[in-house]
This record gives sequence, structure tokens and C-alpha cells, in this order.
Amino acid sequence: MVSRINKLLNTNVDSIENTTTVDFSKMSSTLNFPLLAKASKSGIDLKAWIDENNDEFKHKLKTNGAILFRGFAINTVQKFQNLVTLFAEKPLEYKMRSSPRYAVGNNVYHTTTYPNEYSINMHSESSYDPDHPNHIVFCCIQPAEERGETPIADNRLVLSGLTEATREKFLQKGIQYVRNLTSSLGLPWREVFQTQDKTEVEAICKEKGITCTWQNDDKLTLTWNKKAIWKHPYSNDDVWFNHGFFFNKYALDEDFLSLIDSDDDLPNNTSYGDGTEISKEEIEEIKEAYAKATFEFPWETGDVLFLDNMLMSHGRNPYKGDRNIIVSIF
Repeated sequence: MVSRINKLLNTNVDSIENTTTVDFSKMSSTLNFPLLAKASKSGIDLKAWIDENNDEFKHKLKTNGAILFRGFAINTVQKFQNLVTLFAEKPLEYKMRSSPRYAVGNNVYHTTTYPNEYSINMHSESSYDPDHPNHIVFCCIQPAEERGETPIADNRLVLSGLTEATREKFLQKGIQYVRNLTSSLGLPWREVFQTQDKTEVEAICKEKGITCTWQNDDKLTLTWNKKAIWKHPYSNDDVWFNHGFFFNKYALDEDFLSLIDSDDDLPNNTSYGDGTEISKEEIEEIKEAYAKATFEFPWETGDVLFLDNMLMSHGRNPYKGDRNIIVSIF
């Protein structure tokens, strides 16, 4: 597996190819992602280009993992909404929520409304959900005045950056997720499931194989297991695809963690699938693996970033000033 991963670092794609309308190149001098796709002339319709070159687009996305389209003037919600209908007449709704977002279109959302002075840790979108999305696409309507990048990491490289012992533990045991949904910390169950109906919540959980326990009218505990390491359906590469790091208590901000009296009060937490603790040292190891596999770039107005959700993780850097990045999943 590791030798296969190493090829990702050594492949020469400095100038991958030129088409009549779109030029592809490599953005990083050391990593094989993301691809930068730039219009070779003004007025190129990105939706039409992808539609006409769909096989090429899909192959690049499913092997490279990330494509940044720049210079196509996708600079309004309406233009982005029109673009994403190419991939699904109805993009996926953001259900089983883990962070606050508000809709700006038909299943198009503003990215997480988390305080701008904080980072958002690396994760693959909704990888905790038994019904996870396969793709996520971002659009920059307005970049921040300072910082505000969306770091991206190759999940194949993250996996190869872990020790063999850690990889084997996650491969054999998987991950157990526990979420305590309450209005006092994190998200309340009504926002997570987008309903006021407890019966509907229970039906969703049953369908997804999630154990739900009502502690009281305000607090709902969810417990379920899921694999930590997956085979990518297109490339057959092994990928680190989970929220084991993002949801773990040791990845929380220390100021926030100091407010928690016991693990039973944590809004989210993860352990190995057999219930044993993922140690603080192992969480630090995962954090370091993400850091070594991460690339950042400054947003420009109109940028569109496509990610294969199983191949790539993303996060958010702190920022100053107004920032408007919108997102859709499919």
C-alpha cells in the first residue's frame, strides 16, 4: 500500500495537458494535488465544458482527488447553483448535521458558521454518516481579507503517514461514534435532523443502523460503528475516511474541553470500534499525518473547488474580514 502511495508524490504532472479551452497544471511543487484548471480564453462556460468532457473530468477527479477551476466567473449563488445541477438534479441535503450551516439555494449552503478566529480541523464531509456523500464542491463568492484558506489533504497520504501499528488497529477495529445532542453544547437534535418529530428521528436512526437513546426531551444520545479505512471504489486505493480525529475529545480546543465535566457531556466523541479509547498520543499522530499531507492556497473570487470526498479531507483556517464560501454535496 505504501509503495502505491509514494507514487502520488513522484508522478510528474507539472504540465498535464492542454485542451482547446482548459489548461491543467499542478499547484504544488511537492504534492500531486490539487489540479489547477484555468480557462485558456475568457467566456468559457464551465458547466458546458464539464458536460462535454465528462469522462476526462471524472477520471481526473477520481484519481487526483481535487480540481480547482479558476477564471470561469462562477461568482454568484445563482451561477453556482446552475453549475451543480449538472451533477445531480437535486444535490444532497445536509442531514445528520455536525455543524451549523444555512442554506443559500437549493441544497447549496454557506460553509460552517463557526467563529472566524478558530480553525476547523481536517475532515472528509460527513464521513461519520452511514450514508456519506461522494463529492463536495466549494465556490468562492468573496475571499476573506486575511487568511481563510480551505486546506485540503490527500487521505491516501494521511493513511500512509500513520504507523503500521495505528493503521492496523483502525483497520481491525473501526470507529465507534457517540454524539450527545443537546441545546447546551453542540447542536440540538432538532437541528441535526432538521425535524421536530421524535418519531421521524427514530426512523432515520433505524434506517442508518444508529442506536438512539432519549436521555430526556432535550438530550439524545446516538451510538454507531463504521469503518475507518476504506477502499476507494474507482482507484481501489486504501483511504483514511472517517471522523475519528475530528470528533475526538483530544482534538477539541482546550478552552472548550475545560467546560466538560465528563465524557457523557461531550457533544461528540470517538473510540475504537470495541469501545477502547483512542489515546491522546494517537490523536496527535493523526494530526501530524494530516499536516504532512495538506496543501493550502488563497481563494480568488469565482474559484470552484471539486473534491472527491473519499480521497480528500478539508478544513478551514482562521480569517479576518468578510468571507463567503458556499458549498454543495452530491
